[in-house]
Amino acid sequence: MFQRVITAIVALAIFLPLLFIGGLPFELLVMVMGIITLLELLRVVGQPLWRFETLVTVIIMVLVILPSRVLTLFSNEINQMILFYAGAMILLFISVFVPDRVKFEQAGTLSLAALYVGRGYHFLIETRNYGLLPLLFVLVIIWGNDSFAYIVGRLIGKNKLAPEISPNKTIEGSIGGIVGAFILSSIILYFDNFFGISLLQNIILVTLIGIIGQLGDLVESGIKRAYGVKDSGTILPGHGGLLDRFDNMLIALPMFYFIISFF
Repeated sequence: MFQRVITAIVALAIFLPLLFIGGLPFELLVMVMGIITLLELLRVVGQPLWRFETLVTVIIMVLVILPSRVLTLFSNEINQMILFYAGAMILLFISVFVPDRVKFEQAGTLSLAALYVGRGYHFLIETRNYGLLPLLFVLVIIWGNDSFAYIVGRLIGKNKLAPEISPNKTIEGSIGGIVGAFILSSIILYFDNFFGISLLQNIILVTLIGIIGQLGDLVESGIKRAYGVKDSGTILPGHGGLLDRFDNMLIALPMFYFIISFF
């Protein structure tokens, strides 16, 4: 417990100042976090890290993370998905011409890993560039949902949510997480409704993001269970790896952008 607290304090001491500063310092931090997270994921699925195809995967992920404003410096026709497609084609070509080195299924796994990690962190940067309060609002929903789900699950959780994937998660905890996240988000919107959304829209938003975030957590748990791995990494003593901490955010943030576009 003491180790977990110390790790959390050190991590927040690094993350929060750069979060508030924003701009290039925060973008570089997120880029480094993305590379570490991707390498953790590749290690989980058994991909050797010191291989050419691993380097290609990292480059693809970095291109996907890039802020949109950077790409507009080159051409309005270029976006992250075009760059991802080009990188994925390179991996597929490797699997065709060097099949003993990279199998077709492996090329698909590497491409999906780059997209999964890169897209999530890309929207972390994009949300921060939109404004500090909007990002804090989204993170409060995501992490508030996670924290309340854990607390409520420990206190009154009885019915398992997905026992074969994550035995400790409960239905009561899942509902409690969404309710807790809604309360926290409502407090923020009470003081500054920067998105101009109604109470009903906030209920819909928090419910969907809460469900998606919990599914993101289950996806990562399922991947680790499938490959027989307990933690994705050791960079955060007492917490595991960055993938363990940001798994729900990687899926929830892109979906937040998708959902908020309808409001």
